[in-house]
Amino acid sequence: MPRRKAIVAGALGLIGRAVVEHLSRDGDWEVVGLSRRAPDFETRAEFLPLDLTDRDACRAALAGHADATHLIYAALYEKPELAGGWRDPEHIRTNLAMLRNLFESVESPRLEHVTLLQGTKAYGGHLGLPMRIPAKEREPRVPHPNFYFEQEDWLRERQAGRDWRWTIFRPQVVLGVAARSAMNVVAGVGAYAALCRERSEPLRAPGHRHHVTECTDARLQARAIEWAGASPAAADEIFNIANGDVIAWHDFWPRLAEFFGLEPGEPDELRMSVEMPRRAEDWRRLAERENLKLADLDELIGLSWQYADMIWANPRPAPGVTLVSSIKLRQAGFADCVDSEDAFLELLEEMRRERYLPA
Repeated sequence: MPRRKAIVAGALGLIGRAVVEHLSRDGDWEVVGLSRRAPDFETRAEFLPLDLTDRDACRAALAGHADATHLIYAALYEKPELAGGWRDPEHIRTNLAMLRNLFESVESPRLEHVTLLQGTKAYGGHLGLPMRIPAKEREPRVPHPNFYFEQEDWLRERQAGRDWRWTIFRPQVVLGVAARSAMNVVAGVGAYAALCRERSEPLRAPGHRHHVTECTDARLQARAIEWAGASPAAADEIFNIANGDVIAWHDFWPRLAEFFGLEPGEPDELRMSVEMPRRAEDWRRLAERENLKLADLDELIGLSWQYADMIWANPRPAPGVTLVSSIKLRQAGFADCVDSEDAFLELLEEMRRERYLPA
């Protein structure tokens, strides 16, 4: 088989990093990661520092990579107010421009496949309106401003008359290893638990007691992306993807507490986005004592405290249910699955090994 070459945009994010690590283990792949930052872990991949909002920089940096066969677009621009930015016209314009800048810099006759990432915002779950349960890919769009739709429409138009194919994935709550991510619940739980242990406090479960959702292990997503890049059944298709089970945070919480050596506390309407920044100095002292990679809590967590409040349905009086069907993906030929609780603990352990979290 001819050697394949993947360009991964957003290569240090939750999904991008998982894709880089997965493909780099296979000698048949040449992997190029794009990120504003350099990787802080060992990798076979080539990394290029790149700001995707800069069109000229994209063309200059990628001039030697027009031989790419696969483009995996996992990059994302977010505004400081996470949910508030999702319908902001500037947010939509920037995310579309980033995709265009990259694509126009690498598209060539060798290109075979493009993967684009969306999520459940495609079903309007962030609008405060009831979602159809389970959400299915065949549903008509919920009319609202959304950069997903702008990127998707642009990609469809760009494809006209060309031989390459695309696949769009809509993962649920993504579980993975990353720093400075806008939506990293694993890092958020890990930092919260470490600070509870510092104060000899129980691990209180924040949010709504009955909130149930699904997760997508970033490693599972990476395997699905490789499958999609080679499978005719994935050509020009949209797929929901989740681990295959559901997770109820309050039922999972005792197991999390045991993992950290803590007592599970009573449910607490703790707003992470309000409380945790107040503990930044506690984290700095802990990180310096334990020789962690990042002593600045914001550098580790990014906007993920805001995201944690959303997925734990806090402080809403009742949770919004966001469950999707992944039957279409299974029927197309990708039937891999993951235990969400086990995956969560495995990823916490990996963040410990990499010195993002204390042991």
